[in-house]
Amino acid sequence: MFCKRVSIILIVSLAASRIILQPKYSLISDCDETFNYWEPLNFLVRGFGKQTWEYSPEYSIRSWAFLLPFYAIIYPFNKFTEIESIWNFYITRFTLGLLSCILEIQLHNEIKRTLSHRVANIWLLFQIFNPGYFHASVKLLPSSAAMILYIASIKYALRYLSTNKSSCFTMSLLFNFIAGILGWPFVLVLSVPLCMHYIFNNPIIVSIRTAFDCTLVLLTVSAVVIGIDSVFYGKFAPVSWNILFYNVLNADETSGPNIFGVEPWYYYPLNLLLNFPLPVLVFSIVGLTHIRLWPLWLSLISWIGIFIMQPHKEERFLYPIYGLITLSAAIGFSKLLTFSKLFKILKKIFKAIVILTIMVQASSRIVALIVNYTAPLDAFAELYNVDSQGKDTIELINVCTGREWYHFPSSFHLPDGYRLQFIKSGFDGLLPGNFKETIPMLETIRTVPENMNNMNHFDKSKLIEVDECTYIVDMIIDSNNAADAFNPIQEINEKKWSRVFCNQIIDVDHSKILGRAFYIPLPIADFMNTYFKSLWNKVYGVQFTDYCLFERVENDVMTQEHL
Repeated sequence: MFCKRVSIILIVSLAASRIILQPKYSLISDCDETFNYWEPLNFLVRGFGKQTWEYSPEYSIRSWAFLLPFYAIIYPFNKFTEIESIWNFYITRFTLGLLSCILEIQLHNEIKRTLSHRVANIWLLFQIFNPGYFHASVKLLPSSAAMILYIASIKYALRYLSTNKSSCFTMSLLFNFIAGILGWPFVLVLSVPLCMHYIFNNPIIVSIRTAFDCTLVLLTVSAVVIGIDSVFYGKFAPVSWNILFYNVLNADETSGPNIFGVEPWYYYPLNLLLNFPLPVLVFSIVGLTHIRLWPLWLSLISWIGIFIMQPHKEERFLYPIYGLITLSAAIGFSKLLTFSKLFKILKKIFKAIVILTIMVQASSRIVALIVNYTAPLDAFAELYNVDSQGKDTIELINVCTGREWYHFPSSFHLPDGYRLQFIKSGFDGLLPGNFKETIPMLETIRTVPENMNNMNHFDKSKLIEVDECTYIVDMIIDSNNAADAFNPIQEINEKKWSRVFCNQIIDVDHSKILGRAFYIPLPIADFMNTYFKSLWNKVYGVQFTDYCLFERVENDVMTQEHL
C-alpha cells in the first residue's frame, strides 16, 4: 500500500514537471535545435524562417518527416484560432513532455512487473530529479526524440528479457527503428546487444524468422520516412544515410562534424556530473552487476565508449542513454538497500540522506539553468508586448542580433511581420540564410539556396547593416568595436538605442564554474559572502548582466533631446 501511494505521488510530480514546468522554463542550450528544427517548423506553419545548409537539397541531412507530426499538432491551432504564434512553441514542448511522461509511466509499470515496485519508484524519482532529462525531454531535437522513444524500447526489452517472447523483442526494435530512421540513425547501435542476446538464446531457425520480421519492420519505417523526405526535397532523399555519410564515412579535415569543434575525452564524464546527481552516477555503476540485463548495460557502456572516442562532442549525443543510466542507478540503489548489513534505523537514515542529496543537487542544477540562461526566451517574447502597441508600417520589421545569434530561441518568438536578421560580430562561421517567402513552399524547399556550404565558411551575404535594424537583442557587456557592429554600452550612452526590456543573464566570463552550474538560495549565498567572502568568491562567485531588447531611437526624438 505504501509503495502504491508513493507511486501516485511520483507520477503526479512527473506529470507536473513534464507538461507544466519544463515547457515553460526549460532553456534552449543548443543553436542546432533553433536553426535546424524550430526554424523549419516555423516555416511550415507560418511561411518564413531561417534556413541552414543542412536543409539544402544539395546535402539533405535533415528530415522534414521528423517535423511533420509536430506540424500536424499545431496547424489546427493556427488554422482555427487566433493564438499568438509563440504558443506554437509551448504547444510543441507540451507535446514532447506529454509523450515522455506517458512512456515513462509505462516503463515504470514494466519495471514494477519485471523487477520490483521499489526499483520502479526509485527509477521514477531519479527521472524526476534529473537535470539532464528535465531539459532534454522537451527539446525539439532528434536525439531528444530518440531518448523518449528509447524509453519505450527499454520497456519492451525488459519484457522480452523476462519472458523471451519474440513479439516483445520486435516491439523493442520497432521503437528504436523509428527513433533511428525518423530522427537520429546512430541510436540503432543501442539495439545491437539485444539482438546478440536474441541470437544466443534462440534456435537458428527462430532467429532467422525473427530477423526477417524485423527487417520488414525496418524497411517499412524506412520507406515511409524516405518517401516523405523525397517528396519534400523533390528527389530521392535517404536522410539517415546522408547523416551517416556526412558524419562518418565522408568526414575529413575540411568537412564533417569536427570542423565545428572538438573536445577532450573527459568532456562526457564532466557532462554527466552536471546532468546527474553524483549518487545516481555511483549507483548506476553498482546496477551494472545485475547481470540479467546485460544487453541493456552493454548498450549503455558501448554508447559512452563510442562517443568518447569521437573528437566532436556535444551534450545531446548522450541523451538516448539517460533512461538507462537512471534504470541502472535505481537497481544499484535497491541492491545496496537490500544487501546492506546496516541496522534498520541506520538504513533509513542512509536512504533519507541519499534521496535528500539527490533532490537538492538536482534542484540546484535545474534552477541554475533556468535563472542563469533563460533570459533570451523572455527578451524575444517581449516583442509580442511591443507589437500589441502597433507599428505604423507595413514593411517587415528587422529584429537583429550579432554576437548573441546562437541564443535566438525561434521565430515563433517573433510576431507576424517581424524577421530575424544578423549583424556583424566576431563570429566567422556560416550563419543560416532565409527560406524564400516569395515562391511556393515546396519550391522553396527544393531550391538549392545561394551561398551555402558544408565547410562552415563565412558568408557576408547573411548580414545586414545596423541601420536596417528596428530592434537589436544583446547583452550589456562592452564589445570589440572592430569585430562587433553593435556596442550596447556605447549606443546607450549616445542615446541611439533605448532599452525596451531587460532580464538578467549570467556573465560567464566573470563567474566561477560552481556559480554557473548550481544555484544557491540568496540567504545562504549572502551568509557565505558575508562571513567567508574570499573563499566564496573563489569557488562560487557569480555575476550577472542584463540581456536586453533594444529599440532604435527615432530621429525626431533624438532631435528633441538635443534641443
